[in-house]
Amino acid sequence: MLVAIDGRPLQKGFREHAGRGIGRYACELVRALGRRPDLELELWFEPGLDLPHHLIPDRASVRQYGRLNLPMRDRLTSNWTVPQGIRASRAEVFHVLAHGDAPARVPRNVVVTVHDLILEVFEDLYPGARSFKYRLARMLEASTLQSTRTILADSHSTRDDLVRLHRVAPARVHVAHLGVDAAFRPASADDVASLRARFGLVDPFVLYVGGMDARKNVTLLVEAFAHARNAGLPGHVELVFAGRIDDALQFQTLRQRAEALGFGDVFRSIGFVSDQDLPTLLSAADVFAFPSLYEGFGLPPLEAMACGAPVVSSPGGSLAEVVGDAALLAPSDAASTFGAAIARVLMEPALSVDLKQRGLARAATFTWDRCAEATVSAYRAAAVLASKP
Repeated sequence: MLVAIDGRPLQKGFREHAGRGIGRYACELVRALGRRPDLELELWFEPGLDLPHHLIPDRASVRQYGRLNLPMRDRLTSNWTVPQGIRASRAEVFHVLAHGDAPARVPRNVVVTVHDLILEVFEDLYPGARSFKYRLARMLEASTLQSTRTILADSHSTRDDLVRLHRVAPARVHVAHLGVDAAFRPASADDVASLRARFGLVDPFVLYVGGMDARKNVTLLVEAFAHARNAGLPGHVELVFAGRIDDALQFQTLRQRAEALGFGDVFRSIGFVSDQDLPTLLSAADVFAFPSLYEGFGLPPLEAMACGAPVVSSPGGSLAEVVGDAALLAPSDAASTFGAAIARVLMEPALSVDLKQRGLARAATFTWDRCAEATVSAYRAAAVLASKP
């Protein structure tokens, strides 16, 4: 089967996808699909951006969309250039890797991935939700979802949101769980010791890796950590944040709250952590805490589990579906309960070991090859639908 793929999420400068979850999805899925002998790939790129040659499979052909004199990040350009590319391609199926990048009217041979509907489920969390630009974007996305015959969702949770919010027929939605990259595995004791020394991580620590936006619910984590300390947690346990967050106004507010709660001395940020160091950092964590209100899939806790870190997570969105019984689940709206879960893992060695073992086993079931297999199943369904009059 010849499959065309919208490769723009692989390109740096296209809607910031390359540095986020959509970019990782694009990279790993294209790599897994490129390993399959039953597929021939055709990747379509934005002509005004550099080609990511290192991410293009050896046997894949490269095509470029037409050039428009419109702002690069304006999704309106997708309503002209992408349909032109679809018509010009000889592929049986054309895959757009994120529904916000798809045209409002989708031809019948197109598969569209929906990672999440966060901007609709938690609209009140976003200050610009009442703006014309925001409303126009949601309107275009709604048209995309109504006209797409074959949809891929990262999780059953996202599929349920599509059915509930857009009345999409369940049969149109194929679920393809994401995978964990092989780089995420338990690091050696020497590597952990070296990383701890470099970042000054002398004491046990609770780790958070991720963004600062309201959906991530990090304010609850600070409050929960205070509750954990009140539950008898030793004072030398640190709460560590990793990411490009130090200059964020939200992070400064968190620091002030930690100081007001009496643990400013063990509240730390280690800044950006490279992809090479992240698995070792996760391996070093005594608890990985993830209080997010909603995730379309939730790779961070799964990657932490793959590295052997005990995970305390909210069940928000797809998280309960992804982590299963391999993490300690706590509600995202109760700091005392979330804090008690953190304290349990830190103070009950048997529980910590059990979560590590279950987490490793659970994470091993999520692979990009399995994601690719489910994706190809959706391609076959789309090809059948496209062949019908």
